[in-house]
Amino acid sequence: MRTFDCIERPLSQLFYRYGRYVAQHPLPFITIPILITALCSVSLLHIHPVTDPIYLFTPRNAPSKYERQIIHNLWPLYYDNYIPGRAVTQSREVQVIVASRNGGNILERPYSEAVRRLDFFIQNRVRLFYMGKTYRYHDLCLKWRNEGCPGNKHIHIVSDLYQHGINVTYPTVRFGSASGYIGGALGGVSLFREANGTTSLAGGLAWFMIYHLKFFPRNVSYISGLWEKKLQEALDSYPFDPSITFTYLHSQTLTEELKRNANSLIPRFVIAFSILVFFSLLCSLMFIDGTLYVDWVLSKPVLSLLGVINAGMGIVTGIGITSFCGVPYSDIVGVMPFLLVAVGTDNMFLMVAAVRHTNRAFPVQKRIGESMSDAAISILITSLTDAFSFGVGAITSIPAVQIFCIYTGVAITVTFIYQISFFCALLSLATEWEAAGLHCLWLQPTVPDTFIKSTPLKYRLFWMGSRADPDPKNLERNLKDTSAKTFFKEWFAPVLMNPVVKILVVMWFFIYIGLSVYGCLHLREGLEPINLLVQDSYAIPHYRYLEKYFWNYGAPLQIVVNNAPDLRDRSERRRVQSMVHAFANTKYSIGDDSIQFWLKEMEIYYKKELEMNIVDSEIYGMAEHFFSAKSQDVWSEDVIWETNEQGLYSIRSFRFLVGMKHISKTYYQEEATKTFREVAERYSSYNVTTFSPLWLFTDQYAIVISNTIQNILIALVVMIIIAMLLIPQPLCSVWVAFSIASIDLGVIGFMTLWDVNLVMDAISMITIIMSIGFSVDYSAHITYGYVISAESTPEQRVKTALGALGWPVTQGAMSTILAVVVLADIPAYMIVTFFKTVSLSIVLGLLHGLVFLPVMLSWFVGGSCVLPSIDDKACFLSHINQTYKSNRVNESVKNQSGELNLHNAAVTTGQPEDIREVTETVVQPYGPYGIYLSRNNPVRRSCPRQIKPSPDCISPLAKSSRKLTEVNSNPF
Repeated sequence: MRTFDCIERPLSQLFYRYGRYVAQHPLPFITIPILITALCSVSLLHIHPVTDPIYLFTPRNAPSKYERQIIHNLWPLYYDNYIPGRAVTQSREVQVIVASRNGGNILERPYSEAVRRLDFFIQNRVRLFYMGKTYRYHDLCLKWRNEGCPGNKHIHIVSDLYQHGINVTYPTVRFGSASGYIGGALGGVSLFREANGTTSLAGGLAWFMIYHLKFFPRNVSYISGLWEKKLQEALDSYPFDPSITFTYLHSQTLTEELKRNANSLIPRFVIAFSILVFFSLLCSLMFIDGTLYVDWVLSKPVLSLLGVINAGMGIVTGIGITSFCGVPYSDIVGVMPFLLVAVGTDNMFLMVAAVRHTNRAFPVQKRIGESMSDAAISILITSLTDAFSFGVGAITSIPAVQIFCIYTGVAITVTFIYQISFFCALLSLATEWEAAGLHCLWLQPTVPDTFIKSTPLKYRLFWMGSRADPDPKNLERNLKDTSAKTFFKEWFAPVLMNPVVKILVVMWFFIYIGLSVYGCLHLREGLEPINLLVQDSYAIPHYRYLEKYFWNYGAPLQIVVNNAPDLRDRSERRRVQSMVHAFANTKYSIGDDSIQFWLKEMEIYYKKELEMNIVDSEIYGMAEHFFSAKSQDVWSEDVIWETNEQGLYSIRSFRFLVGMKHISKTYYQEEATKTFREVAERYSSYNVTTFSPLWLFTDQYAIVISNTIQNILIALVVMIIIAMLLIPQPLCSVWVAFSIASIDLGVIGFMTLWDVNLVMDAISMITIIMSIGFSVDYSAHITYGYVISAESTPEQRVKTALGALGWPVTQGAMSTILAVVVLADIPAYMIVTFFKTVSLSIVLGLLHGLVFLPVMLSWFVGGSCVLPSIDDKACFLSHINQTYKSNRVNESVKNQSGELNLHNAAVTTGQPEDIREVTETVVQPYGPYGIYLSRNNPVRRSCPRQIKPSPDCISPLAKSSRKLTEVNSNPF
């Protein structure tokens, strides 16, 4: 089968030459990234934070934002035209919900008296001292004309009427031609029907009180914000009342809670960073063969520490570059460092493993070149997939998702660049020290491991180090298999390839798919505002009360008729009344009793008070008279007048309100939004607009579905293209894509089973984008290792791939889990969601990479995805014959008596001079990922054309049987 390595092969050769160049000139690759990081850290002082949750977590082009702006343009809010229930902004607004204890009727004494005391306390006892002046609620409140602060007079009036035995109608209180809507203020009501069919109050459980403050100009808004904080302190210290309990919320609550989420991450990141450093140090330790003594030459603790720091540098640089470009910063970006430090550590493990799989007898430049040729392709695949998945997420219209994806995508790109420059240079230095037999910590000569039996204990513990055999063909000495590699290759892979185990794995896979589909069928909606709060937030009980008492029945909906018809036409008035009736009688409407409509009130006024009917031709004049007679009522604020082309003073736009019900759950809120907008579309000639503050979040529910599906599909296509370009067999890209789809399905399904609101949740949308990138990592590694293996059977190829990649992949998964596990107990929904999604992505990705995918490849792929083998053993050995001079090898290793000079071996490079000067760049007999290709069937990257595979080209060096005799004397 033809190979498709037109991109992978040149990249591999490019990284090979690049690795050799870095090994020759490591200093600039170390200093330049450090200088760039220091420069970018200055940009951290100029971050542009955005904290408005409405802006961050609702779509930029949300219809509700347009609808809200329409109402604001028609009825701008000033100091003296504030009407509770009609304001469309929640800027500088304080909400207080007062509920009776033990389920008592809050309309009766002593509950009503307790409510009165609390209201009086808020309006008169909460004082702010600022700049030599005292501010109370009455100094900062929005007013209604010359009546002052609206306050909560309706609450006390209704309670007084109820206590005097007067039947109070609900949801609209009516006295003659006067009325007032209390459906949104009194919650938990019980009703009874009078003999005349009127619905009246039998009792209630909670009152909803609003205190709206001035929010312009900026200096006044600042003072109002200070008063909000003062009120919070006062309510926290309010004396216990045996009759009532209350909750509160103000305009700064969600912003403050998001800040609390971000602040809780800082100490956790320090812990995560420390854990990763400790884990990396443990993983860097190597041991002398057959002992528990540390090999202080092969161990690389300092390199591991610097590898984690490399990830930290990428984070700082990425944030600095992005903020310098003017991208605003959101507190949700605070979870990004946990992700990036884990990704950087994962890449470090791959690069270190690649070096360890090279021949220690080769010169440092060649070893770094080979390791970069192998590991850089792998890291490039994962970095590209991660960066593109976040790039796809950046095109969404939800600002919080967009900001997070931009910052993370840039940081991933920078971390990759630092990985192949800064860390590669450090790796070359560490390899130099290893070749010289130096101690990995103190850079002093170590004791050769051949003297382990005769060396004092303290030297065995702290100064023992192994040496390479100068003969590059001594693979047993120069290419040691770690115990972890032996486990995956000799134990795990053979068990996995057992036919019975394969059948069990396939059964396990179908069970996994079934559970994932079951979870996907039970998706729940979010993002509710409560999910932005910390679990111990004072605002959580407030949202619970809203859901329990007020969203279920009574919340008002504003409907605006932007193009009012000619109301002199009776048929048009009937059509308008029909439209109002349609809005008031949907599945989510209370009914005609909840209608607040100036035309309806005007008809009642003329019929009951003036005992006259509406005259069609004089309706606009009659409306002016009605508004003048009812100057203290709010109805005049519901119409916009204009003088038309004929000079007629008429109504251009007007609004009315209806009460809603059954919208306590996000699913019903979304359905209610659709229902009311559909009714508005029936009257398109009127250009009808509907709005409720809840619409801002329900629009997010609708758009997250389409955005998530769009992101998954686009990212899946991008992942497949990347896999096809960088894995040199396109057919195997299908299996990578299959793994991505399976992992994403599992993440979505199991997140639902793990109590995470997914499809309708912007937070979970962010984490799904992350899972898309993560899902390809381990599958791509294993598939690539399977493709380039030169073994003849699928089972042997799986053994080779798992032997070389099983442990580095597992290390990477463990490091990622360790980086995010510190977030598991933070009492914040968005942070716990991040932890759960990343954990599921890693666990399921590792399960696919180590179990499901190898079985599928061995069972269904066979040899169709394997690079063709080329027998170029003779080519390789002939090239060694041309470049390695046996006489200088012997001179540099042996003394005159033919014995190995161990003392010199302890302080020199451990390699012949000629080998250190080798400039060979074409033969790579150890394959990608350090997979050693058998001597009978090595894979050829390329071979000099003048050298033809022939048994005759085997060099005398290859035929020689040099035996090095150890000296039994102890240098100590």
